[in-house]
Amino acid sequence: MLKREGPGRPVMLIDTTRMTHNIDRLTASVGAHKQYRIVVKSLPSVPLLEAVRQRAKTEALMVFHQPFLNAVAEAFPEADALLGKPMPAAAARTFYDALGPGRFDPATQVQWLIDSPQRLLQYQALARTLGVKLRLNFEIDVGLHRGGFAEPEALSAALAVVAADAEHLSVSGLMGYEPHLTGMEADLKHPEVRKVLERYAGFVERLRAAGLNPEKLTLNGAGSHTLKIYEKDRTFNDLSAGSGVVMPTDFDTYHLADHQPALFIAAPILKRYKQNPFMAEPPASMAQIYYLYGGYWKAKMASPAVVGEPIYQSTNQTPISAAADVDLDVDDYMFLRPTQSEAVMLQFGDLLPVTDGELVGRWPVFHQTG
Repeated sequence: MLKREGPGRPVMLIDTTRMTHNIDRLTASVGAHKQYRIVVKSLPSVPLLEAVRQRAKTEALMVFHQPFLNAVAEAFPEADALLGKPMPAAAARTFYDALGPGRFDPATQVQWLIDSPQRLLQYQALARTLGVKLRLNFEIDVGLHRGGFAEPEALSAALAVVAADAEHLSVSGLMGYEPHLTGMEADLKHPEVRKVLERYAGFVERLRAAGLNPEKLTLNGAGSHTLKIYEKDRTFNDLSAGSGVVMPTDFDTYHLADHQPALFIAAPILKRYKQNPFMAEPPASMAQIYYLYGGYWKAKMASPAVVGEPIYQSTNQTPISAAADVDLDVDDYMFLRPTQSEAVMLQFGDLLPVTDGELVGRWPVFHQTG
């Protein structure tokens, strides 16, 4: 198919059947009592996000980059966009400057992430300067120690600032990320999971003490690695995942064991040497060399699985060693699995969705700079 219809350069393929299987696994884990939030950075393409949105029946998105937020506002006028990291106030201002006309209303559809009292005051000043009202979601530290409000007591003063300026600010909820649980094969009884949930619950109580109803707010947590842990828990009402939809190799983890790899780099073979010019007496597993078009990606070989690591890394053409019985020729393809999705998916131009071995379209990716 690639020889017949492909562009003759490295491309990124998405197996839509496997992707659909993965979406269904994620939404089954989220369940009926919580909201599934799609992580945009891990699926950086409007048509890809649309496919996930429709299958998962959700309008909730998590966004990590200002140009992507503007693209989401244009493409998904019904979306609820939660920022996945605290953005400089200048980035928020740039979002408003670049926002075009349309039905998307930031005052009700964007949740800006606030990680400190200082950033809260910066956003308050921005809201007053622009004459807008900002919804604020508070990042809380539930054990990752990567910033955010460290203790529930620290949140009370921030909530008081919001309450005193209802014209410009409102509280939309909490976000507590816990990827430090990855690899623990943990369930709800695991002591580290209990610590996360107990810390989160302490912050929820601070919302109640401030007169807010947590059930009407976004209580966000998890990621692809950990989402399945919370199937029978009600602490969170909003669970995020992105990479679990397409399964790069970094996500071959315990709680995603029933997901299927759906994302592949396909690279044409430019040259074949039936000997190894780099070694006088190569081992049998390195008897010949193939040169791939491009390379140096965050990726691992998937097919043929028996080839070796690159002789050296090159973004131009990469030498791959193989045994003599690997019988591929020039213009055949090798296939790799990315180790991550977010940055790697932006390196190949349009994504190529494939269903039952047939190319079914082209999905443009986001631009990093808008």
